[in-house]
Amino acid sequence: MQITLPPHIQSYIKEQIETGRHETEQDVIVDVFEQVMHDYDAMSDPKVLEAIAQADRGETRELTEEVWNEIREQAREDARLGKPIPDDIKY
Repeated sequence: MQITLPPHIQSYIKEQIETGRHETEQDVIVDVFEQVMHDYDAMSDPKVLEAIAQADRGETRELTEEVWNEIREQAREDARLGKPIPDDIKY
C-alpha cells in the first residue's frame, strides 16, 4: 500500500522519530492507528455510550469535593467487599 500524507502529518512523523519516541515511520503510523482503534472500541462500550446519553440529557453532576468524597467512599466499600478494581480505574 502506498499513500501520500499531507505535509503536517509528515512533519509529525518526522518529529516523532527525531525525538526518539519511534524508530521508523511505520512505527509512528502503527502506533497512531492502534490508538485510534482503541478509542473507537472505547466509544462502542455500552457504559461509555450510556454516559454520553446521560450527558446529552443533562444528567451530569459538578465534580465537587463532595462528589470526590462519595467516589472515594464507594471505592473503599468496594475494596472492603473484595470487589475487583477494573484495570482502567487503577493508577
